[in-house]
Amino acid sequence: MEGDPSWAGPLAGEALRLKVFHVLEPEIKDQIPPDVYEEELMLLELAVGDEKIGKTIAMMEGFRAQPVAG
Repeated sequence: MEGDPSWAGPLAGEALRLKVFHVLEPEIKDQIPPDVYEEELMLLELAVGDEKIGKTIAMMEGFRAQPVAG
């Protein structure tokens, strides 16, 4: 998929080739101050559950592993 997935914005079909991370990936989560994480993300993490988070992280890693076409 390239560009705006809604195909409604000015970036529709335009690949920006940015690395994408999920906020609950350990590399990102560890950078969030504990008080902010507790207030803003802890309920999300509990609601989503470890299995779905693991699947999402695996999917994101798969996207990042794909070669960037130039």
